[in-house]
Amino acid sequence: MNLNQKTLSYAVVTFVIAFSVLCGFKLKDLQFNYDFEAFFPNEDSELERYHTHRDRFEWDNEFVLLGLENKKGIFRKDFLQNVESLSNELKDIPYVNKVISPTNIKNVSLSGLAPVQKRLLHIEDESLYADDSTTIYNSPELIGSFFPADARSISIFIKTDEGLSKVKCDSLAKNIRKAFEKYHFDDVHFVGRIVAQAVYLENLQTEFKYFLIISFCVIVVFLWLSFRSAYGIVVPITIVIVSIFWTLGIMAMVGQPLDIMTVMLPVMIFIAGMSDVVHFFSKYFEELGKGTAREKIFPLILKEVGFPTFLTLITTVVGFLSLLFSSIMPIRDFGIFTSVGIVIAFILTYTLLPALLYFFTPKKLVEVHGHDNKAYNIMRRVLFWIFRSQKTIIVISILVVIFSIIGVYKIRVNNILLEDLSDKVRIKQDFLFFDKHYSGVRPLELSIEIKNKDKTVWDYNIMYQLNGLDEFLKQEYKAGFMYSPAMLSKTIYKALNDLPPNTAGFPGREDYGEVQKQLMSNKKNKDIKRIITPDGKYARINGKISDVGSIVVNEQNKHLEEYIRTHINPDDMEVRITGAAHLIDRNNEYMVTNMTQGFVFSIIVIALLTYFLHRSWRMVIVFILPNVVPLLIIAGIMGYAGIELKAATSLVFSIAFGVATDDTIHFISRLKIELGYGKSLMYAFKRTYFETGKPILLTTFILIGGFMSLMISNFQSTFYFGFLICITILIAVFADIFLLPVLLFWILGKKHKKQNDNKI
Repeated sequence: MNLNQKTLSYAVVTFVIAFSVLCGFKLKDLQFNYDFEAFFPNEDSELERYHTHRDRFEWDNEFVLLGLENKKGIFRKDFLQNVESLSNELKDIPYVNKVISPTNIKNVSLSGLAPVQKRLLHIEDESLYADDSTTIYNSPELIGSFFPADARSISIFIKTDEGLSKVKCDSLAKNIRKAFEKYHFDDVHFVGRIVAQAVYLENLQTEFKYFLIISFCVIVVFLWLSFRSAYGIVVPITIVIVSIFWTLGIMAMVGQPLDIMTVMLPVMIFIAGMSDVVHFFSKYFEELGKGTAREKIFPLILKEVGFPTFLTLITTVVGFLSLLFSSIMPIRDFGIFTSVGIVIAFILTYTLLPALLYFFTPKKLVEVHGHDNKAYNIMRRVLFWIFRSQKTIIVISILVVIFSIIGVYKIRVNNILLEDLSDKVRIKQDFLFFDKHYSGVRPLELSIEIKNKDKTVWDYNIMYQLNGLDEFLKQEYKAGFMYSPAMLSKTIYKALNDLPPNTAGFPGREDYGEVQKQLMSNKKNKDIKRIITPDGKYARINGKISDVGSIVVNEQNKHLEEYIRTHINPDDMEVRITGAAHLIDRNNEYMVTNMTQGFVFSIIVIALLTYFLHRSWRMVIVFILPNVVPLLIIAGIMGYAGIELKAATSLVFSIAFGVATDDTIHFISRLKIELGYGKSLMYAFKRTYFETGKPILLTTFILIGGFMSLMISNFQSTFYFGFLICITILIAVFADIFLLPVLLFWILGKKHKKQNDNKI
């Protein structure tokens, strides 16, 4: 027996070292990634429509905006000269497609024998600045786009090449930053996908390290307080670190990068895996302290701890695999690989941990697990108070649930594109600058398809309807940086008639003929092809709006759809909202539905598992209630605190349910074992409290400490994820300590009374 155990221990340690070395070689290939479009809902038909629209025209989020501040006002020669120099320099940067700056915008006159271009800003002639200012601030299309109302900054629009790789994006961002930094503007606000991507990835890499370090330190503290030994720290930490190492190695082997979701994976494995180790450790040294022979301890652990721990593994994995209901790939990957890591941690707990214990078990650690009269007395008093106060506990629980349900109805589903970043992050401040002083940065995109086979976009009645649509977008959304067929028509009309820039009217039918001729004769011009296809059957309206959140935008979208129904002839054309921002909003709506399905799936699976084990629907209710109540309370807290439901916060419920059930499983399993030994119900409850109380409290502190590390994140979604799960776990422990015994005593008390009556 000893020889077999020794051989098996050596084999396990050898395999662990060999596979760890392999994972170490693979880890160098592990990448960090933030793919904005990975969060588009892949089950949505609008995603395919968006890709078709994008291929037909251009990507609506491939741009950069620069906001150049001059506190003394923009009509200063030195400032405008610097803006012009910068604009010219930006054109020559690789991967820059086009630069539109107030210094290169020109008004074109087509009324003479030859086209004449007039500059919007006469930079070298300061005597014309007053006239330039009057012209600019009488041109509504310029205010909120290239000029703010306070005239203290100027905006430059940079169209970048599409589909740039991470390396090219970083190179482009670096060169743009290098270009504007040498001009020493009062302040520069630099926004766009290439900037946001770099910030996200930099934060991901930093937080990945912080999460590991903080989780490590917190868990070391709790392990020391529990086991008072370096061995009691090193061995559990080793098990969990190897689990993380293997999981990351497997991710590298299959080409799975770390992203905003999977960056939390090490913390998940760290705290979930540590729970298994603590229960194993506690039982092992408890039995050693009692004088149980070593060869009998492992079978006893398998019976009294192994099976309950296996059940907690199933419930936790079910919680994470419920994320497969999501249509968002990063969330599904997070669920899959976290489940893989937790399974690895469980396997190592029952293979590597016994092997390490076989080679060395220090006596000091055994002594720590001696009888603690003070702790036992406290637990005994708590248990007796629970039995005396059963009605009070039930009434308080019902009142808390009712109060929480009221809060649930206050929850709002909302999405703000950059809300995920802390206000301390510079790019967030830059986005807010454009929201405050300009029309915003959030893309607004409409697709137009001509349905009437006898008409094209260039027809007057089509263009007239589109002009009305433009005006509605400006009024409803306060849209800026507008680019549309009707706006192009008005620009040509002004140029043909040499009209001043502040002329806002759309040409009449009698004046439109020459405009149409100009449009059609230049239909293959690359700028015109950006908004109208050469066949005239498809068009787009593009602009920028403030990132006011999906609640407000959805309301605006309803108004827009109503306008389209009442003002756009469906026989002529079909107008649809599309674009990257629109898909992200829809993703949020899908997430809530998907996570609801996943949560229901978790409850059904765990309910069936409970019924299979206990053959009692009453026990199913007893098991489910203490774990659903904390989630109701969390939902109520979210409603009262104004924490909005979005992709990250909706994840909490399924995952927290799977994690929270662990303590319930250990408590019920231990109680069942004690009753199986023929002990009375009261004595079985007392033994269960004493046997499981310390491991449950320790794992609770470890879970909370681990999840608290997520609260240092600059990503608001990660912060709320950690915060809400911490609160859920804490409430779940109170439910297991106070509510669960009452429910169990109610069910089992009746059962035992019935058995005693039958005996009589």
